[in-house]
Amino acid sequence: MLDDAAVADSQPPFAQPIQLVGGVNFTTWPDLKWSRGNSHTGALQSKFGEWHASAPVSVDAVLREDRQGFDLVSRVPRGIPKHEWALDLGDALHNLRSALDAVAWGMAHFNDAQPTRPKRVTFPICDDERQWDEAVRAWVGEIQPEFQERLRIMQPFTYMPAGGLSMLSMLHDLDIQDKHRDILTVSADLHEINLGGSFEYEDHGTEARPRVDMRSDVKFGDGVVLGTIHAGAPIRMVGRMILRPGMKVQLTYRDQTHDVMPMLQQFVVETRRHLDILMHGLAAPDETDEAAWSPMDVGPGPA
Repeated sequence: MLDDAAVADSQPPFAQPIQLVGGVNFTTWPDLKWSRGNSHTGALQSKFGEWHASAPVSVDAVLREDRQGFDLVSRVPRGIPKHEWALDLGDALHNLRSALDAVAWGMAHFNDAQPTRPKRVTFPICDDERQWDEAVRAWVGEIQPEFQERLRIMQPFTYMPAGGLSMLSMLHDLDIQDKHRDILTVSADLHEINLGGSFEYEDHGTEARPRVDMRSDVKFGDGVVLGTIHAGAPIRMVGRMILRPGMKVQLTYRDQTHDVMPMLQQFVVETRRHLDILMHGLAAPDETDEAAWSPMDVGPGPA
């Protein structure tokens, strides 16, 4: 997301970069908030893993009345604690977002400075120069020039193409979205269905090709029909077909579905990287560290 080599020239050559160290010359709140967000992320992952292990979801193949196919019906032994997971997600998002606000607050009060408009002091997220200019007028223009530059190189308009997906914007939007409604969905991944030996045609001479019709608009739960296998001719089931689907916790952002856990883990990594730059400045480019500083990839998961 942030290319050190590309933006290093934009940072003025401050003789001795100001090092902000929590508990020494700076507040510890950014690190504490980030650590709490990281803890909530781990808690969410553990709770989901424990639920999946203790209450295995399965999918039954139920013969349709016309005997020309069967429905894939979800079986959930006990309720999905989606609301509990959503609370953990919201706590993680809020703390990661708050860590950035805490840095802004600390910069505004560095060396006992007193901002003229303290209620305006929040971490700015600017998609264009106009928004940045507004942030500068609001409070950013009062802080150390070095801090101003660090804030500026974090802004999406300095490194993202128009319409691109910014981690900062996404984190901010999801934090707000979480305050108003439950944003999680739970889905079952059935992309690798093995139909071999599950049914046979009543007329063994039938030549037909089964067709899979999966539903993308269903609310997952016990007894819900997730899809239908259309056989194209009357069939009989051979034994009982039970599938163990891969379960996913997902959310929708900008009309795209994202898998929550890999997305949230990237938020943790990227937020930590942003905090390090804000508190210590850009490090000199080092090709050996390129893999550790790879761009954020929050592409949509399977719908």
